[in-house]
Amino acid sequence: MGTHGESIKYDGITWHPGPDGYYRSTRHGLLHRYMYTHKVGSIPAGMQVHHKNHDKRDNRIANFALLHPGEHWHEHGDERGADWHSKGGKATWAKAQPREYECERCGVGFWSRATTGARYCSPPCRDAAAPSRAREQRVCCVCGGGFECQRRAATRTCSRKCTATVAYQSRRQGL
Repeated sequence: MGTHGESIKYDGITWHPGPDGYYRSTRHGLLHRYMYTHKVGSIPAGMQVHHKNHDKRDNRIANFALLHPGEHWHEHGDERGADWHSKGGKATWAKAQPREYECERCGVGFWSRATTGARYCSPPCRDAAAPSRAREQRVCCVCGGGFECQRRAATRTCSRKCTATVAYQSRRQGL
């Protein structure tokens, strides 16, 4: 018996359960995909094999359905939760290779690991390119110091310390 349960034999191949609950073989991949391909036919591009009863170890052909990734995500969203999404995001970011881009505003070359394409070299360039992100100078209502923020922001203070002071004063007045 392995770390994650009992291995099984199918089609003369030994399949081992993984920590995610799926049976897999080093040479043949995931058992449910292998079975679908050999019993039903090829899996169309962009489709995924779904276990209808959500039991990853129930690999009967009658338990399989082809779903688009969005539908599959919707089926399992509550099971995966934020932790699964976080791990997926971290794995994607770890694999991302830095690429060179050119800033759409100032034309300066810069490197980024962004997976969808970076457009600006810095937050000031990004903010200047979008009118809704225009910045302005303000005066802190607590300490009187100057600070910069987005024009549409409701910010009245320059720091967390000043924000905490405002919150304390408003609680105290409410008593």
